[in-house]
Amino acid sequence: MLASIGHDLRTPLTAIRVGIENLRSSDLPPDEREAQMGIILAEVARLDRLFQNLLEMARLDAGAVAAERRRTHPSEIIEAARAQAGPTLRGHRVDVDVDSEVPVLVDPRLTAAALAHVLENAAQHAPVGSRIHVTARIDADTLELGVRDQGPGVPPADLPRIFERFYRGTGADRRPSGTGMGLWIARGLLAAQGGHIWADNPAGGGARFTMRVPVDGAASPDDTDPSSPETDEPT
Repeated sequence: MLASIGHDLRTPLTAIRVGIENLRSSDLPPDEREAQMGIILAEVARLDRLFQNLLEMARLDAGAVAAERRRTHPSEIIEAARAQAGPTLRGHRVDVDVDSEVPVLVDPRLTAAALAHVLENAAQHAPVGSRIHVTARIDADTLELGVRDQGPGVPPADLPRIFERFYRGTGADRRPSGTGMGLWIARGLLAAQGGHIWADNPAGGGARFTMRVPVDGAASPDDTDPSSPETDEPT
């Protein structure tokens, strides 16, 4: 745990220090100055995400995560997740396929946060420039979200343990980042609302993660609930 977190702290801190030292140069061209500032801001965001993960992990351990369901469109959950995972998703094409826009009763914050962790995992393991495919499907009592990447897939030896806390899998020493917290947190956030997640390697390559969340019944398109407005967006 300490080695994993220490690596993810040391790397952005080093980049921030180097960037600040470069900015101190009086003869740095404006375009390079902007580039260095962009690097610093990106690494600060990376540190913030790491600390958020640690806080979320502590809340899960303490049993302090409670679901607050409200009527939400599946596309709103996906967009919120993409915004949270935005820095990691840069360099990847995200395709979204939503089977139905009927609003459902779920906790949009927990669901979007779980999906964001899965999207980050896909971006970290798939080649830059590759496609990440996100799907949403609703049946009578379940919202199913899927994420499929074009990476090498999950090694069969890792599949039984991939959602364990701090488990980074075989070959972790060759990857530039990853604490092994994201997928464990995603599983915990879904479990807090009675959902679950699993991974497999579908035919055609890549890894696929599937999340299922109980929806307490789907609403009809013209259903309105004054206490749970359909226009609410996940936060």
